[in-house]
Amino acid sequence: MLVAKQKLLTGFLLLLSIAMVSLKATSQVNFENNDPVYGYDPLLYNGKVYNFYLPVGTEGTQYLFDTFDSLASITVRGVTYQHVTLNYDIYNQLLVLKYKNAVGSQSFIEISYAWLEKATMWSKDFEIFSASDSTKLLYQVIGNADEKILYYLSKELLLENLKSSKNHYFTSVKKKMFVWTNGRFSSFKNNAGFIKSFSPKNQSSIKSYLRSANLKVRKAKDYLLMDLINYCNSLK
Repeated sequence: MLVAKQKLLTGFLLLLSIAMVSLKATSQVNFENNDPVYGYDPLLYNGKVYNFYLPVGTEGTQYLFDTFDSLASITVRGVTYQHVTLNYDIYNQLLVLKYKNAVGSQSFIEISYAWLEKATMWSKDFEIFSASDSTKLLYQVIGNADEKILYYLSKELLLENLKSSKNHYFTSVKKKMFVWTNGRFSSFKNNAGFIKSFSPKNQSSIKSYLRSANLKVRKAKDYLLMDLINYCNSLK
């Protein structure tokens, strides 16, 4: 009887030992598969693996910026992540996050626009807006009040026309300009179009501002447009 109890106890202890080892191993696997920086946060990791293969010999890049910004920030569903590494693929209209995975290699994912609110890269601000068909698009934004200037940025991938060459190339950045006012888009290409985007009672004041500043909205630097849109908001 005593021998039987000892065998039963020994068997129990052995099973307990195996269970503890198994639990430890499982915990270790889960830990090692966790990303050391972001930890598979479902808000941040809510996108597809980014893959884009260019024809051999393509000149230029699909990105807005020459390099990824490792000090970028992004806001997803009210949560802001600082010091992430981002770039904007304006050919495919994708915000791309670069990070090191659990084994230390570089990985890229497309940030889903479903919950994305805004991002900042290389000191430029971007926000998500819905088009008339409810499609969500990313725009560069100038201004932080009710009325803003928006840029929709894009590139084209073209085939070199020279008979001796078959290389593809990306065009320079193409920019469509809008004023966001009263909850709607108003496109413009020049000063006259910009002025017409606003309430008639304010148009003469905006025209005077543009004239006194000798400002051409199509070619103006972002900081000058920031001053301009701040002035437009002050008229309200």
